[in-house]
Amino acid sequence: MVTDEMIPLMQTGVINNAKKTLLPGKTVTSLCAGTVKIYDFVDNNPLFDFRSSDFVNDPNIIAKNDNFISISSALEVDLTGQICTDSVGFKFYSGIGDQADFIRGAAMSKGGFSIIALPSTAKNGTVSRIVSNLGDGAGVGTLRGDVNFVITEYGIAELYGKGIYQRVMELAQIAHPKFREELVQEAKKHRYIFKDQLPPHKVDLLFLEDYKSHATLKNGKNIAVRPLLPSDEFAYRNFFYSLQEETVYYRFFQRIKTFSHEMAQQHWASVDYRTNISLIGLVRNKGRKEIMSIGTYAEADDNRAEIAFVVREDFQGQGVATYLLEALETIAKKNNYIGFSAIVLRENAAMIKVFKKRYPHMKIRADEGGDLALFMDFVSDKDTTTA
Repeated sequence: MVTDEMIPLMQTGVINNAKKTLLPGKTVTSLCAGTVKIYDFVDNNPLFDFRSSDFVNDPNIIAKNDNFISISSALEVDLTGQICTDSVGFKFYSGIGDQADFIRGAAMSKGGFSIIALPSTAKNGTVSRIVSNLGDGAGVGTLRGDVNFVITEYGIAELYGKGIYQRVMELAQIAHPKFREELVQEAKKHRYIFKDQLPPHKVDLLFLEDYKSHATLKNGKNIAVRPLLPSDEFAYRNFFYSLQEETVYYRFFQRIKTFSHEMAQQHWASVDYRTNISLIGLVRNKGRKEIMSIGTYAEADDNRAEIAFVVREDFQGQGVATYLLEALETIAKKNNYIGFSAIVLRENAAMIKVFKKRYPHMKIRADEGGDLALFMDFVSDKDTTTA
C-alpha cells in the first residue's frame, strides 16, 4: 500500500528502487490510500507501477528481487513462533493480509529474509505480546515454520531452522523482562523445555548490544562475536562435543566425555554479564551459524577477573583468542576490574603466548601442581594516551 508518508521519502531519494533486480526504479503496488496529496502524487507518475494483487503478492514474483527483506508486524507471537496478525481473541482488527506471501517470497529471494517486528507489550505494558500460546479465537496468520526473525525493543530472536526448546528461549529473551519468568514456567507446563530450565534474566539486557562485534581472521573468514545466551545451550553443548580431547583437557584440566544440560545450567546460573560473562565466536556453515570459540571471565580476588578460552582446532592460530581477549578486557574495564588472572597448563604454550603478547609484564607463578598462575594488569586508557 502506498500512503502519504512515502511522499517525502521518495522526494528525498530515500526510496528510489535503484537496487531492485525486478522492475528497477519502479514502486510496485496494488493500492493507494490517504489524503488527496498522495493521489495527486501518484497520478501519471512514471515511478509507480500499479499491478493486481495476484502479481504483487505472488511469492515467486517477490523472490525475483534479490536481497528482498520482508518487514511486517503481529498482534501476538506464541513461544513456538506462530504469528497472529488479524485478531485479538475473537475480535478481528484486520483481514488476513499478505504477510505470509511476502515472508515466503523473502525466503525464496537470493540473500533475502523476513522480520516480524512488534512491541513487547500491549495495554500500557500490562499484557505481553509474546505469549505461551495464542489466545482462544486467535488465528495463525503465519506458520511457525515460515518465521525467520522476531524483533522487539529487547532484542532479536532468530527462529528459522530451530527446534521448540530453542524457539522458547529465543522468544522469552526478547519478551518484556517482567514476563520472562512466567513465560518459561508456562513452557515447562507444555513440556517445551527442561523442568529445571532457568529463565532469562529479569533485568534489561539491552546493554549487551554494545558487546556484539565482527572480526576478519587471518584466513579471511568472518566471525560474529556476542554474549552467550540461554537459547545457545544446544549449540554450546554441540561446540564442546566437536572439540578434540586435548583441547578440552587444556580448558578444563581433566578429561570430559559428557557435557550435559546440568553442566550448561550450572554455567548459565552464574552469568550476569558484569561479574561473569562469556563471549562466543560464531561462523556461518551451510547457512547456519555455529559456535567455534568461547571466552569467559568470572570475578576473582583482588578486583581481578579470571579468564579462560577455548577455540575449535580448525580456527586455532587465526587470532580468535587474541580478539576475544581484547573484547573481554573492554567489558572488564567497564565493570571496574583492574586486570585478569588465569590458570594455564604449563604445556599450553599457545595460550601463554597470547597472554604474553597482550600483557608483556604479566606475572607468572607456578602452583603446587605445576600449573601456571598468570596475573595481568590492564593499561588504563589514560596511560595509553600518555604513551
